[in-house]
Amino acid sequence: MAHTHRPESEIALRVKAIESLLVEKGIVDPTTLDTIIEAYEHQIGPHNGARIVAKAWVDADYKQRLLA
Repeated sequence: MAHTHRPESEIALRVKAIESLLVEKGIVDPTTLDTIIEAYEHQIGPHNGARIVAKAWVDADYKQRLLA
């Protein structure tokens, strides 16, 4: 299967440019930024909401507490 190259979106390019400037000026530490992104992707992100909804589907008491 051939992979097609997709150009990055304008927003993605802007984010990279801003990140580069902030790192270059010493305003943001790239390691700290990576840690924050990792936390949002794996601990804070939308999958937590999905987990709550799934539990509410199978646990009526939990669903009622959420709705209250």
